[in-house]
Amino acid sequence: MGLFEGKGVLVTGGARGIGRATAQAFAREGALVALCDLRPEGKEVAEAIGGFFFQVDLALEEDRERFVEGAARALGRVDVLVNNAAIAVPGSALTVPLAQWRKVLEVNLTAPMHLSALAAREMRKVGGGAIVQVASVQGLFAEQENVAYNASKGGLVNLTRSLALDLAPLGIRVNAVAPGAIVTEAVLEAILLSEDPERTRRDWEDLHALRQLGRPEEVAEAILFLASEKASFITGAILPVDGGMTASFMMAGRPV
Repeated sequence: MGLFEGKGVLVTGGARGIGRATAQAFAREGALVALCDLRPEGKEVAEAIGGFFFQVDLALEEDRERFVEGAARALGRVDVLVNNAAIAVPGSALTVPLAQWRKVLEVNLTAPMHLSALAAREMRKVGGGAIVQVASVQGLFAEQENVAYNASKGGLVNLTRSLALDLAPLGIRVNAVAPGAIVTEAVLEAILLSEDPERTRRDWEDLHALRQLGRPEEVAEAILFLASEKASFITGAILPVDGGMTASFMMAGRPV
């Protein structure tokens, strides 16, 4: 019997990367999974795991409501929500267009808050549940020319703590993972499009004490732990899944 046998699990951004690996991992543990994404290929992921797919734009309030309400009907219950979906727009405070700033915060911060509220109302019907946010090491420190993403993930870190306090009386635990550089499609594309892909990958690996990039499956396992009864006394926690990146104030994997 799996860790989540018969449980209803919602995963946002489930078409690729960490979201896809998370949906697959929950399904292997017996969960009934509903995933959403703006990309239509999320349907193939859902079909492969016997789940349900909702093509939505999480920047839209009505789409967020449609996802949670539809998923609750399809699954019959909601026990776990994984807020994974996120977007990034490069630029500093001097260069990022305000419209793009607002879009990043809407998807990366407002959507997780709204989805958590919607899901919590469903979880209350079954006596509780768990919410796991996919934050980032960039919610713990910042990098240049990424002001909107930095701000959104920093906000998500403290949103996690706030929700943990507000939802504890309902038996709902709220935690977050903070991944380092993970080998997703977006990361691989960024490496391949750089002037020197081999050097770029090596530099990214050197940010981590373990001298390697993470895999989506490794983040998924951390998410499953936080959502499971194995973490029953953990709430309001931010778990770095970063190969030791945040253990150092310099390049963690490169000797000084």
